[in-house]
Amino acid sequence: MSDNKSMTHMTKRTLGRTGLDVSILGVGGHTYPIGDGPNDFCNYEKRAQLIAHLVETGVNYFDTTWLNEVELLADSLRRANIQSTSQKPQHVSLQYVDGISESRWRQNLRGEVENRLRVMNYDRAPLFIMGVGNNKPPLAEIRSAVEALHALKEEGLIQNIGVSCHELTAFENLAHVIEETDLLDYMMIRYNWKFQQAAEKLFPVAKAHNVGVVAMKVFCWDCGPDNWGRRISVFEPIEEAAHHQNLPDLNAAQRSWLWCVQNAPCATSVPAINARWEADQLLEAVPSLGADVTTSDFNKYINRLYDSQALKELAGRAESAAVRERAAALMR
Repeated sequence: MSDNKSMTHMTKRTLGRTGLDVSILGVGGHTYPIGDGPNDFCNYEKRAQLIAHLVETGVNYFDTTWLNEVELLADSLRRANIQSTSQKPQHVSLQYVDGISESRWRQNLRGEVENRLRVMNYDRAPLFIMGVGNNKPPLAEIRSAVEALHALKEEGLIQNIGVSCHELTAFENLAHVIEETDLLDYMMIRYNWKFQQAAEKLFPVAKAHNVGVVAMKVFCWDCGPDNWGRRISVFEPIEEAAHHQNLPDLNAAQRSWLWCVQNAPCATSVPAINARWEADQLLEAVPSLGADVTTSDFNKYINRLYDSQALKELAGRAESAAVRERAAALMR
């Protein structure tokens, strides 16, 4: 494969009213297990090397989820000696995961913010979002959460506020909150070829109010409240050779990413990147932005994670132990 540093000119877009110029390819917050155990996907040094490689090729946006994954990112940035400067900024989005679905989010919100500031050694959060979560909170609760985030913004604890949502039925309520409050700076939204509902109302409203969009679930199409066990890419490779071969055309995963960032009004996208080969395949696709994307073969991936034979192959031969375990559980 070619040297990505010579072949990739990383496209940047402005993340709505945040005013931040972010790389069209970001890094998702969810990671496979990292450590020194026999089932860990890689160790801390290799993770840091992966983050350093992505930064070198122009990636500057990082999503984070649970506190342990904030700690992992902070560890990788430290090990790689990556400093965020005005010339080379690193934009880290912190998140109270599924917070709006928690009954005690009002009592917990400040602590969730402050714990993440401590780990990242920030005086204030440049970017902070609350997740809508799985419990389908009503419109009034989402509005209250946004207003609470705004209060912390006015206090100076947060610079830009947002909402994260993978629950398709909540998109209309999010659009109402944007129209009624005009407080959100950005949002992270589930959008892919299988589930395009965000384009119906939410994206047009966000555009009208200059709310930045981060696209998520680019590969984990069915990763939603009703299919939480299917946190597996529908393009998860089985054959080792598929990781590294030079492909004359873009593969399905690359085209899925391109389709998403070309059809969503997003500034960036945050696929989970857990291995160097994943990073390089995505970086290889960046120069094709704007090209026609073939999706004629996507139908065969729609129900891949409901197919017993596909799950059996993933359970036995996927690279990550986490993927093998999830596939085996879905078989049962």
